[in-house]
Amino acid sequence: MIKVKVIIPIIMIIIISVVLITYTPNEETTENKIEEKWQKSGSFEIDKSEYHIGEKVFLSTTNLLPEDKGIVQFFRPLNDTHHKSYIKVPFDGMDKAKFNYYFEPRYNQNQGICSMDDLAGNWIVRFIGTQYEDINFELLAQPSSWDERTFEPIC
Repeated sequence: MIKVKVIIPIIMIIIISVVLITYTPNEETTENKIEEKWQKSGSFEIDKSEYHIGEKVFLSTTNLLPEDKGIVQFFRPLNDTHHKSYIKVPFDGMDKAKFNYYFEPRYNQNQGICSMDDLAGNWIVRFIGTQYEDINFELLAQPSSWDERTFEPIC
């Protein structure tokens, strides 16, 4: 009887320990990981609300109406209140009802984009020629933990 009173608490402690170890998140795997949370506006969506420098921005378009025609324009931040066009992607629902497009925001000395600071901040995706709302996302001034590039300034 005494052995049962000792064995049961020991078994309970072992079970609790195993459960805690199994369900405790590993900090190394969650560090620098951005959760995918699709940002949607009409027929358009991007795969995240935040990106690290060096990651690709993925635009997905589905169920474009034949009358949907215009330009998806990505604007990078200049400061807290002003943005500048970075890239334009034309679309025409009469030609294609769906398409995917991705790009990596990069340095470009000719455009004066020389460092992470020139890319980092709140970006705007605007759908010119439609009534769709803008989509906003943030580009963080740090690379992902898996990215070994240094992203040193170029000018």
